Amino acid sequence: MISSPRFLSASSSFALASLLLAAPAGAQITEADSDYQDEEIVVTAERPRGAVVSEIPPVVELSEADIASFGASSVQDLLEAISSQTRSSRGRGSGRPIVLINGQRTSGFREIRDLPPEAIRTVQVFPEELALQYGYRPDQRVINFILKDNYTGVSASAEYGVPTRGAQGRSEVESTITRIGKNSRLNINLEWQNNTAITESERNIIQGAAGDLVNLGDFRTLVAPSDNLELNANYSRTFDNGVSLSLNGGYVYDKSRGLQGLPSGTLEVAGDPLFRYFTEYGPLNRIQETNAAQAGLTLNGRISDWRWSLTSDYTRTQVNTDTDRSDDISALQTAIDAGSVDPLAVVFGPLLGKPATDTAKVVDQTINNLATLSGTLFVLPSGAVTTTLRAGYDREELDSRETRRTIVTTTGLSRDELSMGINIDIPLADENIDVTEAIGKLSINGNLGYSDLSDFGGLVEFGLGLNWEPFDGLVFTASAIGEEAAPSIAQLGNPVIITPDVTVFDFTNGETVIAAITTGGNFALPAEKQRDIKLAVNYRPEWLDGFTFLGEYFRNNSNNVASSFPLLTPEIEAAFPDRVTRDTSGRLIAIDRRPVNYANVSSERIRYGIDFSKRFGERGGEGPGRADRATRSSDAAASGGAAQGDKPPQTTTPEGSPAAQPETPRGGPGAGGRPRGGRWQLSAFHTIRFQDRIQIRPGIDELDLLNGSAIGSTGGSPRHEFEINGGWFNNGLGFRIDGKHQVATRVNGGLTGSDLRFSDLTTLNLRLFVNLDDRGSLTEKLPFLKASRIAFKVDNIFDDIQTIRDGNGLIPLSYQTGYVDPVGRYVEIDFRKRF
Repeated sequence: MISSPRFLSASSSFALASLLLAAPAGAQITEADSDYQDEEIVVTAERPRGAVVSEIPPVVELSEADIASFGASSVQDLLEAISSQTRSSRGRGSGRPIVLINGQRTSGFREIRDLPPEAIRTVQVFPEELALQYGYRPDQRVINFILKDNYTGVSASAEYGVPTRGAQGRSEVESTITRIGKNSRLNINLEWQNNTAITESERNIIQGAAGDLVNLGDFRTLVAPSDNLELNANYSRTFDNGVSLSLNGGYVYDKSRGLQGLPSGTLEVAGDPLFRYFTEYGPLNRIQETNAAQAGLTLNGRISDWRWSLTSDYTRTQVNTDTDRSDDISALQTAIDAGSVDPLAVVFGPLLGKPATDTAKVVDQTINNLATLSGTLFVLPSGAVTTTLRAGYDREELDSRETRRTIVTTTGLSRDELSMGINIDIPLADENIDVTEAIGKLSINGNLGYSDLSDFGGLVEFGLGLNWEPFDGLVFTASAIGEEAAPSIAQLGNPVIITPDVTVFDFTNGETVIAAITTGGNFALPAEKQRDIKLAVNYRPEWLDGFTFLGEYFRNNSNNVASSFPLLTPEIEAAFPDRVTRDTSGRLIAIDRRPVNYANVSSERIRYGIDFSKRFGERGGEGPGRADRATRSSDAAASGGAAQGDKPPQTTTPEGSPAAQPETPRGGPGAGGRPRGGRWQLSAFHTIRFQDRIQIRPGIDELDLLNGSAIGSTGGSPRHEFEINGGWFNNGLGFRIDGKHQVATRVNGGLTGSDLRFSDLTTLNLRLFVNLDDRGSLTEKLPFLKASRIAFKVDNIFDDIQTIRDGNGLIPLSYQTGYVDPVGRYVEIDFRKRF
């Protein structure tokens, strides 16, 4: 974090020494300084242009060379590589971070998603508390991308990957045009992706007796084939009066075609039931087609010392779903009863009707508008009291039409939301030097918001927070948040869709069955009340450059929680008996999985870890420290973003951009002006859950997800989870690894049910890449390969797939390996070239 201007007395030698050590390498102490040791000294540190103005320090900060060492092809790839550090651990929201560009609001992730990493100077990742200062909810981290002043590039890439078990192929072709000038930015990206299918027979899924007779696995897909086309365009311009305008538009087309098995039915033959599949008309299909269009606008400007922002975003998504199902077999049954038809025949002609098709069409339209105003209310002896005011208007319309057996059901829902809120930050110890020297920097903040929903009425949100920095490098934060939230109108009004012949495990009888699954909306869901506490510590010791420790404690408590229908254990069936259908023999035949409501959900956990990075092999030693890295502007490598060493000490303009540097003499940096040297980085985090409980309704025992209860098909909550990612990069060659491990869990089947044990799971992914410009004379012999990179990726190196066994040590049919993870180990090669 770059400190704001501060006055220090000569007696504060320790604080002064710290600031001088953190100053840019070009700042030297001369003998003349001793002439002023009895006078007051003024130290001024400029914030880099585009940096976030806040007392909340970033938890992660990446320079150009750091970014290049990831070998990413786009911002989206970069965020995936550092997802363990950008994902919110609060347990609310989608987990996707809020995106800023040069310290300013954007209309959404689409504005930055497709930019090449070579166009970015610095990446700053902030904790959730900063979101309030930009008018967002405090359930997402904030990422600020500081772009280069001038960049022009055209890139194209092609990827192809397959599971090592075979069967599926993934192809992707992408092209990007980017131009960043002093006052404008243009980015256009076009991407096409194709995935082929994985069938049950290709993963050796064991079928029932009836399925074996017809090779049912050939007619059921574990992964549906799909095609995806996506266009995204962004334009931004800053005018002479300081107002900036950003426009964004995009279109996505996606189509998938899954196989749902064969038509089936149960026939009565001589008084006995005979379940069989019919091959006469081929497989049942489920085709889903999605068309999504989006447009966004952002305006940023200043009124005196106040910053204002206006964002507006419109999205229209249409999803068409066609689901085949078996037709009526009553005519066939009549013929069998009359003895005129063999029930085991292959072809029945008109006695067996063609499969019927149920259709569903959902059109979801949203428009989100938000205006914010931020600035200084007044100045205290301790510093400036700042505030952010926000006001917004959102509207969502959900229209659906579902046709089943000639019965047409239509739904039209809409929601208008007016919102307003205020956030205030009050420094208690900052510019009042005597107090700061005694206790360090200290500030508090508070926020209050109100929303009025046309279908739910008023909702209130509030929060309090504290930030304490007892000395440079150590920051404590604490926050308490209260909020009311309404279920989405999709949860309320999605069309009812019944999917037949889905393989599920019945805990009550301890068997795998084929059942019909109902999905859709539930109009009876109430508003949710949330109460959260978060405590965090961020430590960056001055004596160990490149090292960061982060520790976080979370406690979440919610009432009236809208949730998807949980795993059907005996305790869930007892709580929702009307959602389960069994035949006269007690065999499970249908589940209604529309959303449900929990009376209370509570959890408690800590997450802690380290991030450590170092440079090596650079001329002149390690180079500048962390404070200098925040302000320097090292050039990215010409081919695919090769890592950079540090340039000689440089001066900066008042805006924080680097002044012109003399050309480096031959014999210093490597070929093409790219400095020699490399870097390595390692992050490791551990999550411990102390509590994870759900009370479905009063009078029913709580679900303890850490001790035998579950709401998802992957079992209960693991008490321990570990994350690790890191990499090494030098002279154009690099690798990245990321891995996760979670401990085993179990699910109790009850007195009459079957317990299941879910094994621990370890996944480790590897990415190797090489920038060809940095590897000898290859590009001189093959000029086409100039400014290109080849990457090789292996996901799930050890092909570790969670194993689920019942009380007898057997794997239930519905938890076969192909069902749990049909892809497994996956390898991919990627070629990217810049023009």
